[in-house]
Amino acid sequence: MRMMRREFVEAALSAGVGAAGVGVGAIEMGWPVGAAATRRKLGGEIRPPDEKFLATLPKLMEIAQLPGIGIGVVQGGKLAWTHYEGFANADAKTRITAESVFPAASLGKQVFAYLALGLVDEGKLELDKPLRDYVKEDAPTGPLGEKITARHVLSHSSGLRNWRWERGQEFVPAFEPGTKFRYSGEGFYYLMRCVERITGTGFEALVQERVLKPMGMNSSTYLWQAQDEGRWVAGHDRGSPENNTEARRKLFATIEKSGVPLAQWNHDRIGAELARQQNQKEAPLPDNMVPNAAASLLTTVADYATFLSHVAWPKGTAPEIKLPMCAAMMKPQVRINQELAWGLGWGIQDDEGERHLWQWGDNGAWKNFVMVHPESGSAIVVFTNGDTGMRVAERVIRAATQREQAAFLWV
Repeated sequence: MRMMRREFVEAALSAGVGAAGVGVGAIEMGWPVGAAATRRKLGGEIRPPDEKFLATLPKLMEIAQLPGIGIGVVQGGKLAWTHYEGFANADAKTRITAESVFPAASLGKQVFAYLALGLVDEGKLELDKPLRDYVKEDAPTGPLGEKITARHVLSHSSGLRNWRWERGQEFVPAFEPGTKFRYSGEGFYYLMRCVERITGTGFEALVQERVLKPMGMNSSTYLWQAQDEGRWVAGHDRGSPENNTEARRKLFATIEKSGVPLAQWNHDRIGAELARQQNQKEAPLPDNMVPNAAASLLTTVADYATFLSHVAWPKGTAPEIKLPMCAAMMKPQVRINQELAWGLGWGIQDDEGERHLWQWGDNGAWKNFVMVHPESGSAIVVFTNGDTGMRVAERVIRAATQREQAAFLWV
């Protein structure tokens, strides 16, 4: 019989050897070990929803006016189960399948955070060095803005607003960085620009090279791929499908025809090209830039679950980040309330003695959710293509974990 993950962690710790390939730093993460661990059963493991729940899923979707959903569950470091229901396009009646490409929305932040932490591992990016030392152009301003670091951005404690919606809005923290939580997508975009400057490589080429391709996530991109044609999952706002892929596709075609290597298409070059295409004097504001580390990931259920397998069951070997960095990623950096905090890229929920990592995604007509239970090496991702999708995603997560999740009360 295969040794349980907890037993293997305990054995590795008691033997004084590294726990590579299992839960990293059980003591560091605050998980019970030794006698304390044996006194209770593993309660936070994520499992595929049972057949009884799946039989009710079409009805839930009909009530919520949700056209389609894709679900993937990871167990033991591998994609163990998937389920697809409904339509990618409600008008065309194209079905959601394993080949469907979903906008991941904010679930792309975790992939970018993983890339950034890999650069920290290599000594190329410093977690606690002011980001203005890397990029001064269109950087946060004022004495507080000069203090913002990668640690603050990844933990959403920079004090920056989510996005600047109008030109001329101040790009300045609302409080001392590191002291409070304030969700900021633009903070992630600014860190992306810093990463481009450090590596000398445009973000799309960099994330493909360092994360997506090495992990076998061949259907994933923050830009667009030719193979996305016919696989796109349209969003729905209780009505007609929303595609809004024109800008991505036009930019992709321009890059393909330009003869300029993808690695040279960084924020500056792409901003200039988008300004030209849109007949504007300036580049779009960060929220409308593509590729965008905070919000523009396109992926499949299987691809994203592959990424989750490396988070949930780390081995510390390439292309993964090292085990101490993985432990640091899962450690709370700033507290939101008594049950929720944020680590380096991930939301952290400590509920009923169990720690889960999580993130929600909301790009309007696409609503997504991901949750990881590091102690058991299990995880789940839910992609939906409707504005009511989070309500159904909550039911799916409840069925997979057999409990209410505090994170949904806060989202």
